[in-house]
Amino acid sequence: MKRNIITMVAILAFALATISCSKPAPNKQTASNANASAAASARKPGEVKVTKPGEAPPTGTSAKTIPDAKKVAVPQDWETYYDNDKGYQFAVPAGTKSDWQTVNGVDVFVATVPEPAKVAVMVVAFKNEKLTKDDLLEKVKAVLAGMGEKEIKIGSVQEISDDYDLAEVTSVDEKGETTHAKVLLATDVTDNYLVLVGSPEKEYKANEKIIDEIWGSFGMYSGGASGNS
Repeated sequence: MKRNIITMVAILAFALATISCSKPAPNKQTASNANASAAASARKPGEVKVTKPGEAPPTGTSAKTIPDAKKVAVPQDWETYYDNDKGYQFAVPAGTKSDWQTVNGVDVFVATVPEPAKVAVMVVAFKNEKLTKDDLLEKVKAVLAGMGEKEIKIGSVQEISDDYDLAEVTSVDEKGETTHAKVLLATDVTDNYLVLVGSPEKEYKANEKIIDEIWGSFGMYSGGASGNS
C-alpha cells in the first residue's frame, strides 16, 4: 500500500478485470494501458466529499453499517468519506494522508493513518452484480499479488451478515516485511467493496483497535445485495 496512487489504481483495475468470475470482464486491458489512461480517467475534484470531524454526511438517508455488536465505534475526531452516487461511506482519523482516484469504473482510496499509528488503508469499489463474497476474497488475493505481495495467506473468515464477511490476511512484500490486515468484503445489488486495513505484523496488536474502527465504519446506503443489512 505504499505505491503511487496512479500505479495502484492501474494494478487494481487490471486485477479486478482479469480475475475469473461468473461473468467475463467486458473491457479487459493490460496494467500498462490502464496506467497510461489513468490521468484522463481520474476522479474529478468535488465528486467525493469529506466531512469535518464530528459532522455527518448530508446523504438524506441512513447508511446500513456493520451491526454494532460486530464493530468498534468510530470516535468523534474522525473524518467520514462518502460518495452519494455510488452509495457508500467510511471513516478515517482526522489528518490521515490519502488519495482517491477512479479508473475504468474502479474507485480506489489509499491512505496512511497519522503517527504514532502504523496503519495503511485501501478501499476499492467496483460494479459486478454477479459476484459473491467468496469471489471477492479471491479478488483480494489477486490484488495483493498484483501489488507484488507474496506468501498471501487467508486466516479466519467471519460472516458478519448476508452482505458482509470479515477476513484476516497476511502477506510478505519485496523487502520481506509481513503485513497483517483485516479485509471487509461487502456486496450491494450491483456494487462490490473491499476494505483492507493493515499494519506491519510486529505493530499489528498495538494498532488493532484502530484497524477495527476503520473497517467497522464502512456502510452502504442500500440494503446490500440481500436487502437485509
